[in-house]
Amino acid sequence: MRTDSSSVSQTEIEHCNELALLPGSLFEFTSRFVSADRREPLLALYALKQAVSTIPQAPVEDTVKWAKLKWWSEEFSADPVAPSRHPVLRVLQASGARRHLDNGLLQRLVRDAIMQIDVAPNSDENALFESMATMGATDIQLELALDHAEIETRDLELLGAATRLCRVISSFGESHDAEVEQIPLNLRAKYDIRLEEPDQVQNTEALAQLLGELAGKGLEWSSEGLAGLRATLDTGACRHLQLRLAMESRRLGAITRNANIVFDAHQHYGPGDAWFAWRFLRRLK
Repeated sequence: MRTDSSSVSQTEIEHCNELALLPGSLFEFTSRFVSADRREPLLALYALKQAVSTIPQAPVEDTVKWAKLKWWSEEFSADPVAPSRHPVLRVLQASGARRHLDNGLLQRLVRDAIMQIDVAPNSDENALFESMATMGATDIQLELALDHAEIETRDLELLGAATRLCRVISSFGESHDAEVEQIPLNLRAKYDIRLEEPDQVQNTEALAQLLGELAGKGLEWSSEGLAGLRATLDTGACRHLQLRLAMESRRLGAITRNANIVFDAHQHYGPGDAWFAWRFLRRLK
């Protein structure tokens, strides 16, 4: 599925690039292993996810966040071929990806973002799994839909929880505010850490131990979910999704062994990761 260059402008394509291909991000890395006919649909999809999912962390009043999410909800319900649509949605339509994504699934992006505004802290790991699984499942289902693929509900929950938790843990090493409200209260108490203001955390060693424990839990979820995913999908189906989830599992494993790497904001993917990705995709053929 290639983008119809006659229906979208280069400016619109560049806007998607700016949203989806953030320097050092996982998609910026995994997109290098995507075939040309798959790249534009995935680019538009990841740009859309970035545009909507980052609204709750924006440094603006909640009323502004609500207004933006209401606008996106209306955009998803509007005529997708209209020239007035958002640039990302226009690229999504031109690439052919939009016809695989029904409005109900797209609206879940808005629902998940709403869940992150003024959210109540998770009490323990069970509550953490439930909230992570709900939000992470949408992310995975959107990409599965591009290949008309489905997986078992339990595997979707496990992978959704793992991919979302990996995102939360990684937020502590990125430029925006860490998603501290997602950290279970029982773990905050266990490590005697107050996370209301990330830049005020003094005991970074204890925080690293906390994140390492969370990563270990995420790795368990990821390993079990990936086993089910491989048993369900055809070998070559959803190649990019399988690679991305495997890379996240690899990252969770690394954090489990040394959680301090979370705080290294300059760490990007290197030759070892490229070698892993090449071998992983080779096994899928």
